[in-house]
Amino acid sequence: MNTTYTSILQQANLLIQRNGFHGFSYADLSKILGITKASIHHHFPAKADLGMAYCQQKCEDLKQFQFQLTAKESAVEQLKAYFTIFTDCAKQGQMCGIYAMQSDLQLMSEPLQKQVIKLADLELEILSDILQTGVAEQTFTFKVTAEQQAVIICCAIKGALMLNRSQHHQGLFQQTCDALLETLSL
Repeated sequence: MNTTYTSILQQANLLIQRNGFHGFSYADLSKILGITKASIHHHFPAKADLGMAYCQQKCEDLKQFQFQLTAKESAVEQLKAYFTIFTDCAKQGQMCGIYAMQSDLQLMSEPLQKQVIKLADLELEILSDILQTGVAEQTFTFKVTAEQQAVIICCAIKGALMLNRSQHHQGLFQQTCDALLETLSL
């Protein structure tokens, strides 16, 4: 069911991925959705409330993704599924919503900062689990801890998404995914 609440969150997601959390206003949402700012304020009295709901929704999405990973046959397939999450962002020249939120972290209220950090930590935990599975299966190798390797992969992927926004670097995202898989393989 597509309610006003979910429509606002979906559009906020697109705007965050395009412009960052502080790169859009309720007026922008109002214009895009064809609703009044009062309607947005009814669901999210302050922008921080919208940010909190966004982070909670993303956490739920990541937990669902984490559960779906259990159906994958191998860590390689799990990592490919992780990369696939960002394919649409790459095609549309967008940033990762989690990292877009982190770029505005110092401008946020403390409760929202904590939610953004929790969200980023959950992503790193999922990625670390994939990497540990790959080591256990003897399909991945790396010289640092799984947590450190997860940070390296996250930074590479999110950096590639940022560079991919330029016409000059289109295709860089997929090249980065391929290179990461190659460097992890035994």
